[in-house]
Amino acid sequence: MEIEIICPFKNAWKYIDEMKKGNKKDSQLLWDAHLIQPYWDRISQWAPFDQSFMKPAGIEDLDTLEQQLKLLAEIDVDNLKSEFIRISRELPKHDEDPIIAAIYPNNNELVKARQNGVAGACVFGNIMINVNPLADNWEEWIPYVFGHEYHHSVWGHHWYVLNGGLEGNFLEYMINEGQADAFAKSLFPDLQPQWLRTLTESEEIEFWDKIKPILFSTDRHDFDKYMFGDEKSGLPWCVGYIFGNLVVNSYLRSHPQVSFTELIAVHPKEILNESIYKL
Repeated sequence: MEIEIICPFKNAWKYIDEMKKGNKKDSQLLWDAHLIQPYWDRISQWAPFDQSFMKPAGIEDLDTLEQQLKLLAEIDVDNLKSEFIRISRELPKHDEDPIIAAIYPNNNELVKARQNGVAGACVFGNIMINVNPLADNWEEWIPYVFGHEYHHSVWGHHWYVLNGGLEGNFLEYMINEGQADAFAKSLFPDLQPQWLRTLTESEEIEFWDKIKPILFSTDRHDFDKYMFGDEKSGLPWCVGYIFGNLVVNSYLRSHPQVSFTELIAVHPKEILNESIYKL
C-alpha cells in the first residue's frame, strides 16, 4: 500500500503572518485559503458527495497555534511513514490508489483532554489526523489513530467499492468502529483509549437496552447521539464505541482463528449474532 503523508500544518505560518498583519479578511477565509483549499481536493478526491463538514476547524488563538507548530515541526515524517506502512502490512488493502494521510493542527479541548490530542477522520479512503501536540503523549497516539482510520479505509473499500455497500444502519456503523479499535489495539496493546472505558455489569445492561432499539435504524439523525453519547438521554460519552468494541471482542473470543482481514468480510449482523450481546 502506497502511503503519502502531507503536512498542511506547515502552511499555518502563512495564516499566522496574515492574521498578525491585520488582514481584513475573515479568519476563517484565511484558514481556508492556506490550510484547506491547497489540499482539500486531494484529501476528498474519492468522495462521491460533498465532505465539507469534515474540514479541520480553524484556530484563532495564534499564540497557542505557534506553540503547536513548533512541536509539530519535530515530527519525523520519514519515520512516521515507515510506521504507517508497517500498520498497512498488517491489514493489506488491495488497491492501486495511494492513501493520503494529512496532518492538521487541532485545538479542541475535548480531544486534548480525552484523546491525547489526536483525532482522526477517514474521507472515503484518505485519512486526516488532527493533532494538538500540547497534549500528553500525543506522539505515540498518532500511529494508533492512523491504524484506526486505516481500518476504516480498508473496511469501506471492501464493502462499498468491491461489494456494493451495506444497509447503512447503526449496527454497521458501530461494528465498523469496534473493528477499527480492535485492530488498532492489537498493534498498540499498551495504549488504552479513554473512549473504551470499562462498564459495570449493570451499566452494560442499562446502556445496551438503550442502544438495541436503534441498531437496525438507517435514520442518521440520532446516530451521533448513540455513538458519541448524550447526557440528556442517559448515554455516556462514546457509548457506541464502547459497545462496538465489546461486540467485536466477544465475537473474536469465540472465533480466535479469524484474522482482521477475514473479520472485515464478516457481515455485521453475523458478528452481533455470534457475540454475547443478544437482541
